[in-house]
Amino acid sequence: MGGNAGYTLVRHLEYRIRLQYIKLSPEKIRRLLLSVQATILFDKKSKNRFILPSNSSSLDIRKIYRLMDVPLRRSVYKICSAQLKRRSLIE
Repeated sequence: MGGNAGYTLVRHLEYRIRLQYIKLSPEKIRRLLLSVQATILFDKKSKNRFILPSNSSSLDIRKIYRLMDVPLRRSVYKICSAQLKRRSLIE
């Protein structure tokens, strides 16, 4: 993604958060989003992959995800093959 498109997306996200929640700087938004982590677990027997999300207890994180209509999962879930294919296209 080019610099201008990335900048535009960040500014749009900052605008939406300010409009619907509170004013947060782009740097604060970036740090909050980077704090959300997950571990990928691989079951050797079944060859399935699972995601174990970190505990995101920050109210700001939950609000940002809710504003963007993105689920913030708290329990382990299986990665389906479509997710793996989409991820390989991104990388």
